[in-house]
Amino acid sequence: MLSFEPRILVVGIAKNGIECMSLISKTKSDVVLLDIKLPDACGTDLINKIKEIQPGVKIIMLTGHSPKGYVTKSISKGANGFLLKDCSVKEMTQAIFRVYEGGVYFSHGLEAFLHPGNNCDNTPSPANSEMLSELLTPKEIEIMELVSRGLHNKEIASALGIKVRTVEFHVSNILPKLGVSKRFEAVLLWANVDKEKIATGN
Repeated sequence: MLSFEPRILVVGIAKNGIECMSLISKTKSDVVLLDIKLPDACGTDLINKIKEIQPGVKIIMLTGHSPKGYVTKSISKGANGFLLKDCSVKEMTQAIFRVYEGGVYFSHGLEAFLHPGNNCDNTPSPANSEMLSELLTPKEIEIMELVSRGLHNKEIASALGIKVRTVEFHVSNILPKLGVSKRFEAVLLWANVDKEKIATGN
């Protein structure tokens, strides 16, 4: 289906984990769609291996089963998005371009699995947009938006024209304000925030 999208070039298809790693070793990829349930491996176990070979590649996890417990595990290992297999081609394409551009993407059916109380490794609950507008300073909001796009502190510093240590200072303040302790938890939370309300303060 993706072959019909003129902006996407499908460089290969792997039927299992072994073929996947062989393909990653031989082909330069921008984005990998990785199934959680492979015949010979669990997709989450391949994330680190793929990143070792191609550190810059973006990975979107796919599942046709309940994603409970897999979402935060995938993100913590370096995945950039999570899709349900019953998503539309339009959504899959949107996800591919979102992560390619440095962002993160979660399928529309995943909201329930980003909430606490679902055994998802203590995933933070989505924050109220108005509350975040009061908690975070404009600069912190600006930095958190860049963090959610997958940028590292050095890249954020370059984009904003500030020092890396300044970015580190802001990030260290942002995490406790969001009620999380890890960067990827903040990204998960930010994915559920209404950005327009935060940007306008409405």
